[in-house]
Order: sequence, then structure tokens, then C-alpha cells
Amino acid sequence: MKSRRTFFKILAGTVAFILPWTILPKYFGQKVAYLLGEPPAKILLPAEAGQNLPKPSPEVFARKAIDDIRILSSADMQGRRAGTAGETKALVYLQEQLEALHLKAFGDDREWQTFSIPFMEERVINGRALFRPDVSDSLRMPAANILAGLTGKSPEGTVIISAHFDHLGIYNGKLCPGANDNASGVGCVLEVMRRLVKESGTGTRPRINIVAAFWGAEEMGFLGSQYFVKKPTIPLSQVKAVINYDTVGNGEKKDFILWSTGDSPLINSVKKAVQKNGAEIESTAGQGYNSDQISFAGTGVPAVTILSKEWLAKNHTPEDDMSLINEEKLETACNILYDLIKEMAY
Repeated sequence: MKSRRTFFKILAGTVAFILPWTILPKYFGQKVAYLLGEPPAKILLPAEAGQNLPKPSPEVFARKAIDDIRILSSADMQGRRAGTAGETKALVYLQEQLEALHLKAFGDDREWQTFSIPFMEERVINGRALFRPDVSDSLRMPAANILAGLTGKSPEGTVIISAHFDHLGIYNGKLCPGANDNASGVGCVLEVMRRLVKESGTGTRPRINIVAAFWGAEEMGFLGSQYFVKKPTIPLSQVKAVINYDTVGNGEKKDFILWSTGDSPLINSVKKAVQKNGAEIESTAGQGYNSDQISFAGTGVPAVTILSKEWLAKNHTPEDDMSLINEEKLETACNILYDLIKEMAY
């Protein structure tokens, strides 16, 4: 019986490794390279300023954050667990949205920054579904971040607006859609990028780069953002700030909280943008919780995460679906991020 369990574990792990990449033939050869170890990192810098690009279609600008949330939390995305076909489907969707805006790639492989993650065990701690590494298993699975952005007049500086796109997947036989955690953050970042690109068509160009970064494997211990910090595709010395959105779509319209890696002028800028939009935000300790801003601690890069004050409601459960999303709250969150970026990058 033990040997049978071992066989199925190996089989499941092998399928999890191969399946996400086989549905994308053009990437297959590169992803199989993980069998031979991590690929060498390389930096893709944006094209020279002034390069003529086709304008996005009006349909692209009509899409809102709520539309992205519906798609990313649909059953077709299978809960977006890192290392699965569901994650790859989400990555393809995000790549399509970024390329539709004609943004510049800031990853290792076009927009993608691929990395490997350990096999994970499922656990329930204090009523929340969580992952913990299986230290007895040496199997590695592929995952990825995806990064693209607007080139500024002075490309030596960059502001990153980010959100993790992964979630729990199929957990104990039940789909965990992850509408609030964190399709809501992803939707806000995409909507703000659409607004900024639309403005750029009228000649409004940022002073510095604005890069949208979607982190993978956050639910498994901030692995995507940690990998970026370890092997940055944008020199960290050029990153002026990281503004991370996580689980922002539920609860009262005006109520937000802020996690940060330390005191910096960025915190005051956030509070100013929040106040401008008639909302409230409280700086608070995570009380044992955290998000991707923590990966930038000690790097010299100011980083914050903005969340809904009620972010823990139905978090990491199958009930995190579209019924949790407050569309007025979502609009407020988008407006806060937009105003913050306008202040910092224009």
C-alpha cells in the first residue's frame, strides 16, 4: 500500500510539472529546462522611447476590474494553484491583457519570469486552508511571475504596482475560486494600467517606468516575489516603490488597512491618496499574516500592501467567490491606486 501511494504521488507530481507547459507548445522547450535546473536570468529592458506601437482597441479600455475578477475566479481557472494547469491558464490570460495594452515586457522570457517551487502539503490552521513545504519531497514544480509596463521619460526609475494572482486551487475536493484573494488585487492593477495606457495615447507619459507585476506562489510563502528579489529583472536600485494590492474587494467601501516594510514617505503618499477618495486606512501589524511587500524588507525598496479591513472574511475557503466583491469598494480601490501612481510617477 505504501509503494502504491508513493507511485501515485510521483505520478501526480510529474503530471503537475508537465501539464501546465504542454498546453503552451511555444513555451514547452523552455520550461522543460527546469529538469536541468533553473534557467539563467536575463534582463529584457523596454524598447527605446518613442517607438511607434499600434493603439489598443476600444474594447481593451472598456474592460474593468470586475471583469477580470469574474474570469480569474471562474471554474475554468481551477483556483489558480501555483504549479498547476490552472495557474498557467491565469498566466496566459494576464499575458493577453498586458499584450493587448502593448506594454513592454520586464520578465526573463518576454513578460514571464519562471521559477520552481517545492511540492506542498495541504493543511488547515485556525480554520484557514494553507500550504506548507513537504521537506521530505525533492520534487520541484514550475511557477511564474509576469511583469510588463509603461516606459517613462527617465527609464532609470521604476514604480511597481503588484498583486499575487495565485490561489489555493482544488482544496480537499472543493474549488476555492479566490475572487477576493487575490483576483480583486489583480483586477485593480489591470484596470489602473488600462487607464494609464489610454492617457498615454493622448501624450501623457510618466516620468519613470510603471510596471505591473503579478506574483506567483504567494500562497506558498511569497515564493514569486522572493524569487524576483533574489533575481530581479529590474535592478532593485532603480525601483522607487512597490505598491502591492491583496484582497481589496470586500467589506465597507471606505475601510482599508496598510502593511509596510518600515517607515517611508510612501506611507504618507498612500494615506493622501486614500483621503482624496473619501476612504480611511489604518497602518497595522499583520498579526502573523503577511503579503508580498515582506519580500522587499531589507532591500532598501519601500514597499506596502493595501488590503480591505475585512480581508479575512471567508478567506481561504470555497466561499471566496463573486458574492464577496463590493463593486463600489473595488472602484474606490482602483481610484486610490490610480491617484497614488499619478502622484509618484508623473
